[in-house]
Amino acid sequence: MRRKFIYTIGILAAIVFATSCQYKFIVEPVVPPPDPEDTIYFSQEIEPIFGTQGCTGCHNTGGTNPDLTVGNSYNSITSMGLVDVNDPQGSKIYYYPLPDGSHYAKYTSSQAAYILGWIEQGALDN
Repeated sequence: MRRKFIYTIGILAAIVFATSCQYKFIVEPVVPPPDPEDTIYFSQEIEPIFGTQGCTGCHNTGGTNPDLTVGNSYNSITSMGLVDVNDPQGSKIYYYPLPDGSHYAKYTSSQAAYILGWIEQGALDN
């Protein structure tokens, strides 16, 4: 009788344990790439990416260069030569934080597409 009780408790514990696991997969929403005909605005579409992705946690005033905080990021990345309009895919501000890049903080694929598009449009401070 005791063996049957322990066996039943073991089965119930296994069922409870197996059904209590929940997996929360983070699925990146599919965002269409930017339309090459539409202007990509630095202040509205590019600069907010740095805050969203946590870049400003390290790259801030008094922190690690470049300073990616709002109002400072454009001058910082252009003066440090991180943008190359002649070779947009070779721009450091684009390829280091790519989803498969080597940087700690990474862009999503849609954010990377916007940054590349902005560089291809001349990397304007707009």
